[in-house]
Amino acid sequence: MYQIYFKQAIEMLRQNKFFSIISILGTALAIMMIMSIIISDEVKNISIAPENNRNRTLYLTYQSLTDSLGNGNYSDSSGPISYEIIKNYISLLQTPELISAQTGLNALVSREASTQTVSANVKCTDPACWKLFSFSFLKGKTFGEEEFQSGLCEAVISESMEKKLFKGENALEQTIKINFRPYKVIGIVKDISPVFTKASSEIWIPYTSRKNPENAGYQVMLLAKNKNDFAAIREEIKKIERKFNADEVTKTLDVRWPETHRILSMNIGGNNEKEMKEQAETRNRKVAFILIIILLVPAINLSGLNLSRIKRRTQEIGVRKAFGAKKHIILVQILWENLIVSFIGGIFGMIFSVLVIFLMKDWLLGISQNSGIPLNTIISIPAFLSVFAACVIINILSAAIPAYRASRMTIVHSLTNNVI
Repeated sequence: MYQIYFKQAIEMLRQNKFFSIISILGTALAIMMIMSIIISDEVKNISIAPENNRNRTLYLTYQSLTDSLGNGNYSDSSGPISYEIIKNYISLLQTPELISAQTGLNALVSREASTQTVSANVKCTDPACWKLFSFSFLKGKTFGEEEFQSGLCEAVISESMEKKLFKGENALEQTIKINFRPYKVIGIVKDISPVFTKASSEIWIPYTSRKNPENAGYQVMLLAKNKNDFAAIREEIKKIERKFNADEVTKTLDVRWPETHRILSMNIGGNNEKEMKEQAETRNRKVAFILIIILLVPAINLSGLNLSRIKRRTQEIGVRKAFGAKKHIILVQILWENLIVSFIGGIFGMIFSVLVIFLMKDWLLGISQNSGIPLNTIISIPAFLSVFAACVIINILSAAIPAYRASRMTIVHSLTNNVI
């Protein structure tokens, strides 16, 4: 039976080309807008290499030190997590499986004995980052804990940076200068898309190799064994605050509530779980409202087209009812035929949305046009399920009332082709 509905729907598309184009295009544009929002959010939060641990990572991004005597803030210590707090307190956490800190800088980089310099993104990090993220090494190795503790000037560079500096020559074991400080190249990795903001860079160095690492502010990533450990990790952070406040009589430490990757991507913050939850709910309500409007507008327009299409089929419906067709059978057929049209529009909408993401990635994702996006971060099961759900909703909104009214018509009205 459903095969007959499918064939009939395809035949109707052929017979009514103008109506078919308008219906498919209206659905496709609505799906495109919805999927652009969903995909851009998915790309920012999906756990996939190299950031394949996003779903079980907590982030510490901000600390505040205030004077216990009430003389105001320590402005030089309010901001990213300080080197002192990481070394003396956060590094002692027991619950996380892994603790990694990093900070970034834009630096002038050149090959040794060369006057040509290029601007590069440099990530100052620690050995734990090589375990937290999944890098693809082409040559060489990472810097280890011993090199990190010794503050050796060693660097891992990206494949594109090797090409920029060495013009096709092997960069391994060569020396480069980062802000005029010599570093030995010990490894080359495949380029990482800027979509992965925590893992991507052009050069990675130990932050202990810098002249004054204690003057920088850091972001700390805490990898939990599983998401159930988040509460225990947060409680340990509170213990760190209490320990610091007991050690430092004149200062009070306040670390912003550890954020999940999704909360971090929303650019919201708070001092506790309640504040973050409220801000996230407010943001989600705004997104939901926008999605509803995007669905309603084409659905209302398409319902008018569906009504006029069904009016032309009233005699067919009357004949079927005269031969004993049930009302619910007619209703299901009309909805099924319209769902096929909506699903075809959904497929086109999915294709359009992928094109929009690639063409407008600088605006939607905040990355340059020259940067690539891994296709498997865009084409995913959640994305396809979202497309199908949106198709069903548009189908129900645009076809339910005309279909219901058509199924309720009397045989006489149907055969005389009266207005629904």
